[in-house]
Amino acid sequence: NAQNLFVGLMAVTVACLCSAFAGVYFEKVLKRPTNDGGQARAPVSMWMRNVQMAFFSILIALINMWRDSANRGFTDELNESGEPMVKPFLHGFTGWAWVIVALQAGGGMLVAAVIKYADNVLKGMATGVSVATGTFASTFLFGTTLSMQFGIGAGMILVSVYLFSNDLPAACGGGKKAKNDEMKALVLPK
Repeated sequence: NAQNLFVGLMAVTVACLCSAFAGVYFEKVLKRPTNDGGQARAPVSMWMRNVQMAFFSILIALINMWRDSANRGFTDELNESGEPMVKPFLHGFTGWAWVIVALQAGGGMLVAAVIKYADNVLKGMATGVSVATGTFASTFLFGTTLSMQFGIGAGMILVSVYLFSNDLPAACGGGKKAKNDEMKALVLPK
């Protein structure tokens, strides 16, 4: 199984672009005001937007459930007529599975809240920091060995978060005055 660097980089690039476009579209949908006959109304609540967006995934899941209902398998038990019993719908779900379901649902609500009150860039940076922090913590908890590539990537994430959240000094071309002057030049007509 030889690996192809070009194919891998292209796959990662396409995945990043798809994720970025989806994040920007999600932010647009969540923040845009609704329009009722030409009259703007307040934006729909975060809960309603999540229900609207979850509708399609629920519909696809129901179709797959109906399609695979005959292939669920059988238990070792027999029914009254001596035939093997079909496994119930939630066969194998333990308490831990429900914990994961609750964590995923909470994570979805947390992402929606971050997008509503912040922006997509902040969500991406928070995701990067959480991956770097979680992997770094796994070193101590599980004895995971980290490569130099991970160290460089995690360092780039942390530096980018620092630079994004802090103003650069005026000597580096940053600072609030330089940013305000740039924005005025872009917005105000000459």
